[in-house]
Amino acid sequence: MIDQAARTIGPATLAAVVALLAGCATQPPAPPPSYASYFDRLPCVDRIGRCFDATIAGQPVVVIADKQRHERITAEAHNGNSEVREVYWEVLEPVDGQHAMDVEVIANALGRPHVGEPKGDVDLTIYPLDDQDLDSKQEMVASPDVRINGQAAVRQQNTLTQDDLPPGRYVISIRYAGTRNWERKSVYLRVR
Repeated sequence: MIDQAARTIGPATLAAVVALLAGCATQPPAPPPSYASYFDRLPCVDRIGRCFDATIAGQPVVVIADKQRHERITAEAHNGNSEVREVYWEVLEPVDGQHAMDVEVIANALGRPHVGEPKGDVDLTIYPLDDQDLDSKQEMVASPDVRINGQAAVRQQNTLTQDDLPPGRYVISIRYAGTRNWERKSVYLRVR
């Protein structure tokens, strides 16, 4: 049937129809960072920070739009602290150390139906990249999201005992707890 249609409408018209149909079957473009994996039916499943917006020290957290820059920053961050995962976000200008932990989050259009509005405090994990000495104490903390025999699991964490960050490079991982789910955004920033 296609051969008969090709002879009737001509090869150029058939090619245009095939291209049009193929275009209808493609997914919508991935939101930034467009080079990262994306599944349109579960846009927050990768937990790379697409599903909420944030500011640090009053400055917007922006996507690292260029894939090569993302790879370079991620490699530098991992070399500075082996616990750092992929870094897709950054604060462009250096921030003051006294305000580096002033983080605000807000649901965005992509994440609102999947993650929901903010619920509770923002959870930060700070990864110093330049061997900064951070004052902290070890604490045992209940994890309400993880249950063992009906009880919240308890884990050990180092909690900062200082309110500012010394100069240097950092990755701050922001854990956004929403009313429906959670999301994470790892952000590269410099403290002056």
